[in-house]
Amino acid sequence: MKASLILALGILMTAVPSFAGEVNYSNTADLSTSATQFKLTDANYALIPTKTKIQKIPGCNQGGEGGQDCTRVVVLESEPVVQANVRYLDGLNSSGEGNSNERWLTLNFKLSDFSDDEVGMLKAAYPTWKHPFSKAGKKFAANNLDLDVSKETRTIRVVDVKHSHICSTGESGEPAPGCVEHIVYKDAETTVKAVTVSVK
Repeated sequence: MKASLILALGILMTAVPSFAGEVNYSNTADLSTSATQFKLTDANYALIPTKTKIQKIPGCNQGGEGGQDCTRVVVLESEPVVQANVRYLDGLNSSGEGNSNERWLTLNFKLSDFSDDEVGMLKAAYPTWKHPFSKAGKKFAANNLDLDVSKETRTIRVVDVKHSHICSTGESGEPAPGCVEHIVYKDAETTVKAVTVSVK
C-alpha cells in the first residue's frame, strides 16, 4: 500500500496535465499593406502536435548550472498536414540590411486535398532537414498550389477614445488611485493584403 502511494505521488510529480489543440486549416491570412514581393516557395509534409504533455525530467537539478529547464514536452498525438510556405518582404520592419525584412507565412492543408501519389512524394522528403537537396517541395507547390494576393477591407474593433474614460498612468504603469476606466469600442475599417493559397 505504501509503495503504491509513493509510486502514485511520483507519477503526479513527474507529469503535468496534457494540452490538446486543433490544427488551423485556413488557406488565407491577412497581412499589413506594407508587405510586398510575395512568392510561393515550396510545400512540405509536417506533423502538427495536437496533444502534448509536459513532463519533469527525473533527477534534473533546476537550480544547477545555467538554471537548466527540468521539463520536456512529450507529443502524445499529432496530425499530418501539407504546409504551403510563402516568402514576402515586410517594408514596415525593414532595417535596410540584406534580407532582414524577409518574412514567412505558412498555411496548412489536409492530406485529402491532394492525390495520394503527390502526398507520398512529399512525405518521402520528410523531415526536410534530412533532405536538404530535395526539390520535392518546390515541384509539389508548382503542380498543386496557386498564390493570390489582393487588397481587402476589413472591419475591426478599436477603442472609441471620444466616448471612453482612460486613466492616466504613472511611471510604474499603474493607473492613478481612484480612477475607474470605462472603455467603449467602435467599428472601424482597415485595409489589408489578403494572401490566399488555393489548390489547383
